[in-house]
Amino acid sequence: MNWKAKLAALFVLAVPAFSGYPLGHIPGEIIEGVPNAWIIYFVISQLAILLVSGPRFHAVTLSVAALISAPVVFGGATVSYLLLQSGWQGDVTQARYSAHYVTLCLTMLTVVPLALNMVTTLPFHELEHHLLKSTGGVSRPQKMALMFARVFNHIVFFVIPSILEVVREERRLQPGSSTPRMAVSARARISYLLNDLTQIGVEGICASIQYIPIWAVEISLLPGKERRTP
Repeated sequence: MNWKAKLAALFVLAVPAFSGYPLGHIPGEIIEGVPNAWIIYFVISQLAILLVSGPRFHAVTLSVAALISAPVVFGGATVSYLLLQSGWQGDVTQARYSAHYVTLCLTMLTVVPLALNMVTTLPFHELEHHLLKSTGGVSRPQKMALMFARVFNHIVFFVIPSILEVVREERRLQPGSSTPRMAVSARARISYLLNDLTQIGVEGICASIQYIPIWAVEISLLPGKERRTP
């Protein structure tokens, strides 16, 4: 399947997420506040991404979606719980906001992989190769596009897989239930989690921008297009 067919298939698959149709016409709730439609759509979208993009890239995009969703969902749920216990949420019950965050988690785990797959399906490698091999020079907008393509390819195909590989290897090196981390309190575990997420974020940012100065110099040295004289 070429990139145009993949992009068309993913675009059709993303229509319900952005338009709401036909999700709003499927009745029933798996639990109160969590519609069956989003469960069905989540399963269909994951299977479709698996078929279109392959198991390796499907696992990468789903892992990225989980990393993005975890602090948003659990952080928001924690804040809502604290507000509920303090009495500041009024008539909002725990069941209502819990269902909201379950639906939010399903939505993010569906939409984020779809968006990542749609963007990465675009042939940025071909665009970069075409601009570098251009015999007529490279205009300023094309140089900007070339920089974007290089940074994007570096983040998607190097930075994200490297970070996920490091996280996986570190978890493998951790001992079993006898580790000190497993014996500490829930507050300490949250602190460990926030520390890990901070390190992942800092590492991702640093790794994403480390080659930008070199690429900027290299791209600036490309011959520009000659202005046509009337």
